[in-house]
Amino acid sequence: MHSLWKKTKEQEFRKAYSLSSTHRAQAVSLILVVAIALTLSSCSGSSKPTPQQGDPQVSGNWQLTLSTTNATFVASPLQGGFLLQKSGSITGQIAFSIVLPSSNGGANTTCNSGIATVAGSMSGQSVNLTAVVGTLDPNGNASTQTLTLNGGTLSADNSLIQNGTYTVTAGYANIQGTVVACGTDRDAGAWSATLVPPLTGGFQGFFHSTNNSNFANQNFPVSGTFTQGPNIGAASATVTGTLLFQDPLTLLNNYPCLTTASVTGTISGNDILLQIFSSGGTPVGQIGQTPGSGNPPTAVTFNSTQGGYVVQNLDQVAANQSGGGYVVTTKSCSGGDSGNLCLALGSSKVCNQPIILTPFSLIFPPQLVGSAATAQTITLTNTSGSQLSGLSLQFGGKDSLLFYSPVGGDFNGVSNFTEQDNCMQQGSISLDAGASCTINVLFSPQESCPWLPQSQGGGAIGGLAPAQCPLTLTASLTITVPSGGADADTEFSVPISGSGLSAIVPSVPEIDFGAQALGEASPPQTLSFTNQSPNPITILPAMPCVYTGSLEPVPRPPVSSGQPVVGGLQLAETANIGLINSGNILNQSETNPPLFNAPTVAYFCETDPPRSNGGSGVPNFQLSDDRCSGQTLAPFGKPGNSCSLQITFVPQPITWAAAAASGFGLDDFLQLNTMWCGDSSNPAEPNCEIDSGRLPVEIKTNPASPLRMLPSAGMDFGSVIKSTASTPLTITLFNDPVDPMADTVTITSKLLTGADYLETDTCPPTLPSNHSCAITVTFAPTIVGLDPGKITFTYNTSTQIGLVQTIYLRGIGQ
Repeated sequence: MHSLWKKTKEQEFRKAYSLSSTHRAQAVSLILVVAIALTLSSCSGSSKPTPQQGDPQVSGNWQLTLSTTNATFVASPLQGGFLLQKSGSITGQIAFSIVLPSSNGGANTTCNSGIATVAGSMSGQSVNLTAVVGTLDPNGNASTQTLTLNGGTLSADNSLIQNGTYTVTAGYANIQGTVVACGTDRDAGAWSATLVPPLTGGFQGFFHSTNNSNFANQNFPVSGTFTQGPNIGAASATVTGTLLFQDPLTLLNNYPCLTTASVTGTISGNDILLQIFSSGGTPVGQIGQTPGSGNPPTAVTFNSTQGGYVVQNLDQVAANQSGGGYVVTTKSCSGGDSGNLCLALGSSKVCNQPIILTPFSLIFPPQLVGSAATAQTITLTNTSGSQLSGLSLQFGGKDSLLFYSPVGGDFNGVSNFTEQDNCMQQGSISLDAGASCTINVLFSPQESCPWLPQSQGGGAIGGLAPAQCPLTLTASLTITVPSGGADADTEFSVPISGSGLSAIVPSVPEIDFGAQALGEASPPQTLSFTNQSPNPITILPAMPCVYTGSLEPVPRPPVSSGQPVVGGLQLAETANIGLINSGNILNQSETNPPLFNAPTVAYFCETDPPRSNGGSGVPNFQLSDDRCSGQTLAPFGKPGNSCSLQITFVPQPITWAAAAASGFGLDDFLQLNTMWCGDSSNPAEPNCEIDSGRLPVEIKTNPASPLRMLPSAGMDFGSVIKSTASTPLTITLFNDPVDPMADTVTITSKLLTGADYLETDTCPPTLPSNHSCAITVTFAPTIVGLDPGKITFTYNTSTQIGLVQTIYLRGIGQ
């Protein structure tokens, strides 16, 4: 066939050259197109090796297996690589790794590894190879070691070499200062090899996440293409490709870590290592990952299965500790991700999972706390092609550590999410092939912020500051199948999230004051509260502060039966003492759902002792122009649905002296309180906790300093469209000549934290007393959501070094 095609082409070329030059060019072009088409046709189709009856050929990528009768080697000393054949001569390179078994049951030892140079010959279907590797002699000097592979028989379709025998010359290695045998001349055994087809063409499959807590056990479909580089007789060949993460039904991106990506790497035998690059060209992960420091990469494998050729993780072990087949870390994927993968070449269905859950996640729009439940649906479909039985369903919230309740919201013990389904029958799920069932998820948020706010940088709930509220409420639906599909993970999950909106919200989550000296008062800062509910809300008058010297809170008395259940405005100081431990709030002896024996909001009201104990008797932060206390705010969208007040920082002797001595400022909270109505021990007092304002405002100061910040020490940029720039904001830094610490200030460093903020200033290295400079900042978010930052000035005076002042930056990417 080949000679006939060649003879026909020669006749066509002779005929073409007998034509005119114009016709000759046209004919040659036509013949080249036909030839190229025929060549491409011969290369297309299945990824399996193309049978070439009667034409023995070993050029290609081979995976070798060497077995030994002496058990000197733990595994095959020769792995994979590429061979070239020219007539009867064979050349190439093969990766090798000589691993010795442990003598005491410990870890095995790799005594030699690298690239072996291969030469050999073909005689009919018989293959003979010689692999030479670098090694040591018994004295520890450089030498060579030879593996001789004889008598392998090439199969008729050129895809297998079998029934060969091999021998090994002695080699040695220096292990921890001792020269030991690394393969001996007594070793001998059988050898075989399998041809690995080019990793070229389209594929489809999945990434099954096992590591990221936000979407663990989610199964993300992925598709794309691979292209393998030419065979040059090296131990490996290049592989490039593209990855596309797309919901096959909606055609929208479904993977939180990536939308599209490219891959670049190598293949050697059936071992594949691929680096993943984001669309911007940044390396973000790996297919065939490195489990730990100092260990070689763990390659994924390119294997032949009954359904076709498939790329999948080597051991199909869940990636809880960096195992598995891929790892991804991007800015958009908090904590990164890793897990199992299966990519089937061509039209193979071998990577199909037994079930599909759609959609891949549920995100509920924000809604008011306590409002009527909204619902979304998850569909479970059997895609295995046969009946599935014994599936289980688990559903639950995951917010107990954020909101202090093991059964739901800390506010009333009611869960934020519930589910109703038509899937479960007598405790398990059975589905016929192609059949579906539905799970309805209902969302009625019970909280928006923790009832004990935490200052940034610490606290029992991971340093969650009011600026991060409302917190995301989460739940998860997990379906477990009796046996895994294309990987070992039998769990398939859908993450569920939403957020609750307080009825009353503040204009800013945080107010930042610069330093002030005793006897001074800062410029007041204005704070407003807005009613965003459809109902009028009355704010109770502020309750007078009562000093306590203990670590127990001053509880607000319960509202008597029949009184309106509304929030009250109250200043809460927590400076220097910290927030109380909430561990005793839940009364475990009460019935389910649990009830609470204390106000929902409990805190210290005053940390500066009263006048009789030598203190000022007034708080450091004073409320003025209060147009909120006792007012009824109209429903959202109506005139009068907001109110305002002013807060002034007036340092008091005891607390400010302690703050100045410690080098830290004050960190307090202002909050609209949710009232508490009775408990289960008094039937006349119904449990009527109602959330009317759950977004506390954090109030912070800088430590004592001659530097003043006007108008404040914080910049709030509000919401800014992602990838656009805000209007610049400016703060003036003034060296106060009347401060007790008045002195020339030498600025030694300026650190901007927050990649999405651009800062310019007019501040000289030395700022004399009674002088000022300006700091201007622009916010250009690259992410969606809260995007905080700060500017930290470190400075010296003539008497002190290493002092700091901080400007806090807050913005939201929209």
